[in-house]
Amino acid sequence: MAVFYTIISYFFKLWWLWLPPILIVLSVELWVKYLKAKAAKKIIWLLLEVKIPRIIEKTPKAMEQVFAGLHGTLARVKFLDKYWKGKVQEWFSLEIVGLGGEMHFYIRTPEQFKNLVESQIHSQYPEAEISEVLDYANSLAEKIPSESYEIGGVELILEKADFYPIRTYVPFEERQAERRIDPMASFLEIISNLKPDENIFIQYLVAPISEKEEKWKKCKEDGVAIINKLTGKKVEAKKGFFGSTFEGLGEFLGNLLGAIAVYPEWAEKKEEAKSSATNLSPGGKLIVEAIENKISKLAFRVCIRFGYIAGKNVFNKANMAAVVGAFKQFNTVDLNAFKGNSKAGTTADQPRIIPFIKSRREYIRKIAFIDRFLNRKMSKNKKNFVLNIEELATIYHYPIVIVAAPAIQRVGTRKAEPPVGL
Repeated sequence: MAVFYTIISYFFKLWWLWLPPILIVLSVELWVKYLKAKAAKKIIWLLLEVKIPRIIEKTPKAMEQVFAGLHGTLARVKFLDKYWKGKVQEWFSLEIVGLGGEMHFYIRTPEQFKNLVESQIHSQYPEAEISEVLDYANSLAEKIPSESYEIGGVELILEKADFYPIRTYVPFEERQAERRIDPMASFLEIISNLKPDENIFIQYLVAPISEKEEKWKKCKEDGVAIINKLTGKKVEAKKGFFGSTFEGLGEFLGNLLGAIAVYPEWAEKKEEAKSSATNLSPGGKLIVEAIENKISKLAFRVCIRFGYIAGKNVFNKANMAAVVGAFKQFNTVDLNAFKGNSKAGTTADQPRIIPFIKSRREYIRKIAFIDRFLNRKMSKNKKNFVLNIEELATIYHYPIVIVAAPAIQRVGTRKAEPPVGL
């Protein structure tokens, strides 16, 4: 204990060595956070409603091309942009909303990207109608919290690391139309059965991510490491110039002198790696292919949030369970799956807690959840994850012709351009 107290005393006596660097780092972090919050408040947002045509024969592949176009909004944040101007990467909010049984598709976008969003959607869905509307979220938020209305919601996260993909639309597709399955049908059925005083919203917040960004870079590196592990490929550690040169020269001379009597070591390693790769089980091959496909495409930083707002006399928790169940169709045991983020929901289910404290905590969580819902904020506690454009197109696309939900707001009439000589 005497030694321990001596170390502690010296630690505090040398405060002038360790305290200033810590304060500088904290100050820089707070400064950057302040600049980003200030820059985010300056963004002018527009809410666009997309009314889809009555017949859509295109698969989710069309929406994948839309996301590829939206990835062009990726901003390069340089040193001065980050530490002086406070530049932030703009994001989009793609929303599926059920208002009293009526289904709407919305896109919330920064004003400068309005033409880009419209052109990308019209390029794949020429007959869709896009119009600027008032924000429906304001009218919903006015109802809660109150004695007449109740809210429940949660944010979704991935169960495994980001390089593991979810189940994409490819397994759902069939060449024959009668055998084709649209994963959006589950969501449409839930919303179509809502009562007049019930509302469900699903928000997909997406921001393009660069390959050089630390989160996506680490995701790709970890994915490559898992592929090498499954295929049996041995990756040697990086060495300096002299070390690699002399080691390579020594290996070459050794193999040259012993080539007559000894089978080359590099050939053995090559044969070993080849045999381990070919001996992969069918499931292992699918995992390797899925990870390679995940890290080879453009990606977005994603936050998924859904909420249920209804009058207390009709509030039914089964509707929330139904939405969670609809997301489970994208889950796989060997790859990735969605799960609820318990720290970013509206409930506080801690055991052995005083009822008053529990109700108070739930009230605070609901207020915070409504704030993130209204302002389309990214996930709480930096729980955002990475999905590529194929995965995004799977969980958000416009329903194909096989889905016949009457509640969808569709284009009533077809519009055409006037004659040239008019």
